[in-house]
Amino acid sequence: MPKKLLLLVNPYSGSGKSLAACEYLKKKLTDYTFNTIVSQYKGHFADFLSKEDLNQYEKIIIFGGDGTMHEVTNGIAEKGATPPMLLFPCGGGKALNHDINNLDWESSLQKFKVNNTKLIDIFKLRFADTTDAQPLYGFNVIGWGLVSYINATAEKLRWVGGLRYSLAAIIHIFKNPSFEAKVVVDDEVFTGNFCFVLACNTQHTGKAMKIAPLAVLDDGLLDVLVIKHVPFYHLLRLFPLIFSGKHIHSPLVIYKKARKFSIDAEPLSLVLDGEVKGQTPLQAEVLPNKLNMIV
Repeated sequence: MPKKLLLLVNPYSGSGKSLAACEYLKKKLTDYTFNTIVSQYKGHFADFLSKEDLNQYEKIIIFGGDGTMHEVTNGIAEKGATPPMLLFPCGGGKALNHDINNLDWESSLQKFKVNNTKLIDIFKLRFADTTDAQPLYGFNVIGWGLVSYINATAEKLRWVGGLRYSLAAIIHIFKNPSFEAKVVVDDEVFTGNFCFVLACNTQHTGKAMKIAPLAVLDDGLLDVLVIKHVPFYHLLRLFPLIFSGKHIHSPLVIYKKARKFSIDAEPLSLVLDGEVKGQTPLQAEVLPNKLNMIV
């Protein structure tokens, strides 16, 4: 009986080449059968995966970006073991793809064939103190404060291409808003006015920004960056360093590894895996070794 693959294709993903990438893979894998699901609406993959019997598939191939991977994460977070998953690099930011050095179709095909897998962590978020509130899950990043504004502006600047994150960052660094909060990282408490807080599972976010250079996909920890409010020119000096990861050596950056963290602040939209989703106050914790990824 032919081996069967589940192909999840998001035609709206950043590069707009997901359908072409899917056809590329199909032509290369002639000894497989395919169940191809093309996204019809936001959240389609999460709905589909939560109900589908995944044991019938040898592997799951995802054609999209970090937002698509976010949907997949939420679709399988409460399931048990799943087949190995491979994220084809069809998105804009490619955070996870940067972490595993999988930035073109040829390297993805090679990774498919080698089938080197790793169970990577995800994180679980709640946005209220009530236990019956519906949780959300993520695999990449939680951003609050200045980064919330940057991401929202970057979405409006998609026509600019890969420079949109940098352009949006510079716009809001000059505006330099301040955000009051209580931030708890494991048992350590920070209070006052902040520029932003980021909690990362991947090293990269945005467009090749190495925001958490010490992050490990399967260490059971989030890398949390806390930046207190400072004059805008300090942020301008800090910004170029995030592409190399050298910003973590700045005295402006508090860099912690933690199993959980929380932000108690007035309602403000969050950046969750590159999507504007949820709002403060929030509580987050790591769920170790949840995604079976081909790396």
